[in-house]
Amino acid sequence: MALSLMSNEILDSIVISAIPEGFESLALACKQFHALCTPFLSRHNLLRSHFYDFNYFEKIHDYTFLIRTAFDLIARIAVEPIVARYILNADFSKDSFFMKGRPRDFNPDIRPENFNIDAQLDCNASVHDLLASSPYFKVAGLDWNEYWTAIDEDLENRGYSQHAAAFLLTLLPNTKTLSLPRRWKALDATDKLVNAIISKARQPHLPANKPSLALVTSFRTSYSYGPQERVDLALATPFLALPSLRSFHGLSCVATTPSSSPDHNNTAISREPYHLTFRSETIEAVHLNAGCVDAAGIAAFLAHMPHLRSLRYSHCTKEGTDGGWNICAFITAISRAVGPHLEELSISIRELRGSIALGKVYMRDFQRLQKLEFPLEVAVCNTTYTETSVTGSMKDLRLDDATPILLTALVPPTVTQLSIVSSGIDAHAPALEAVFREFAAKKAQIVPKLEEFHLSCPVSPSAGDKYKEVCERVREECEKGGVVCTLKKWESSARFTWDGEE
Repeated sequence: MALSLMSNEILDSIVISAIPEGFESLALACKQFHALCTPFLSRHNLLRSHFYDFNYFEKIHDYTFLIRTAFDLIARIAVEPIVARYILNADFSKDSFFMKGRPRDFNPDIRPENFNIDAQLDCNASVHDLLASSPYFKVAGLDWNEYWTAIDEDLENRGYSQHAAAFLLTLLPNTKTLSLPRRWKALDATDKLVNAIISKARQPHLPANKPSLALVTSFRTSYSYGPQERVDLALATPFLALPSLRSFHGLSCVATTPSSSPDHNNTAISREPYHLTFRSETIEAVHLNAGCVDAAGIAAFLAHMPHLRSLRYSHCTKEGTDGGWNICAFITAISRAVGPHLEELSISIRELRGSIALGKVYMRDFQRLQKLEFPLEVAVCNTTYTETSVTGSMKDLRLDDATPILLTALVPPTVTQLSIVSSGIDAHAPALEAVFREFAAKKAQIVPKLEEFHLSCPVSPSAGDKYKEVCERVREECEKGGVVCTLKKWESSARFTWDGEE
C-alpha cells in the first residue's frame, strides 16, 4: 500500500513501534517518514545518549542523570518502559557506589522538576506494578510481594540491593554486553530469579517479543585484580547458558579445592563441582584474568563448552588459598576438556605466593591450536629436578641437563604463533636453552607451521646475564629455522590479538 493512502494515525503507530530499534533506519527511508520521525528525534537522541552505553558513573556530574543504583534504573524503566529497550551495553559494575548523602526517599523520576514526595510515591507505585506484572516470579517460584519487601528492606539500609540488581536483569531485551555489579552475591531468591531469566531466554520467541538477556553476546564479572578480591566462579556459570553468548570475561574468579588449613577462610571458595543447567553451545572465548583456579575447577568449568575456541587464563594467588598451583595438571585438564577444538590458549602467572608442583605436560593433545602462550615455568616443570617442588622465586632450581626438555611435548605441530613468558631470572636459562636446543634442525619436523615467536627478555627489572645470553642464542636458532623471533622488553607486554578481546 502506498504511504499516501495510509492515515496519519497508522503512520504514527509505525514510527512509535520502530523506536528505538528501527527508528533511525526508518527516519532515513524517505522524506515522508523523516518528517514523521522529526518530532521524536530530540527525545530519541537524549535516551540514546543516556542509555545506549549505560553505566552508573560516567555521568556522575550531570545533574539531569541521577541514576546510581539498580533500583533507580528500575524506577526509570517503570515510569518510561521504552528506556529498557535503549540499553545495549550494560555496565552495572558500580551499582550503589555513589550514594553518599542521598536520603532514603530519593529516587529519580523522569522529570528533574518532579523530585518531590508525590513523585516519589508515583515512582514506588510504578515499580510495585512492574514487579506485580513480571512473568519471571512465577517461573522462579517466587512471591513478587515478598520480593518487593526484600527490595524495600535493602533500600531502607541504604546499601546495595542484590534483589534489585537481579530483578533489573528481567528488563533488558536488547542488551548485548553485560557486566555484573561488583557486589553481586549468591542469595536463594535471586539465584532462582536468574535461573528463570536464563530459562526464558533460551525458549523460542518472536523477534518482537524478545525475553530479557536473549541477545547478550558478551558477559563479564566486575572485580579488581588484588589478591584480596575474589568471586566464586560458580556465580558466573548460570549466565554462560545464555543462548547468544559468545565471550566471557571473569576477573578474580576462584575455583579451588578448599585448604585443609584451619587458618584459611574459604567462605568464597567453591566446595562443589560446577554444573551448568544447559550446555554453552555458543560460547567461543573465555578470559579469566587474575583467577585462582585449580585443575578440578577448570575441568568442571570447561566441560560444557563444546565450541570453545579461545581460552586465556592468568593466575593470581588469592587470600584464603594455600598459594600453590599445579600448572601441569591445570594444562592437562584443559587439554582433556577442550583440546580437540581449542585454537588459542594463553596461560600466564600474574602473582604467585606459593609453590608450583613438579609435573609433566603433553600439549600434543591440542589438535587445532594455532596461538599458544605459556610461562617458562611450564618448561621448567617438564624436566627433572633434584628438589621435590619449585619455589615461586625459582632462584634455587638445579636443572638436570641429562634430561632435556622436548619441544615436541610443549608445542603442538599446528601452532603458528608462540609466546613464552618469563621474569628473566638466570634459573630459567637452562630450561629455555633445552627447549630450543638444535631448533633449526628440528623445526620442520616438530613445529612445521610455526612462523612467529615472542620471548620475554625484560629490561626492568633486568633479566639475568645468563638468561639474556640464552635469549640471543634462541633468537639465532629461530632465524636459522625461518621463524621471526621477537625479544619482549617487558614481561607483561602485549604479544598477540586474542579472540574475544574488547
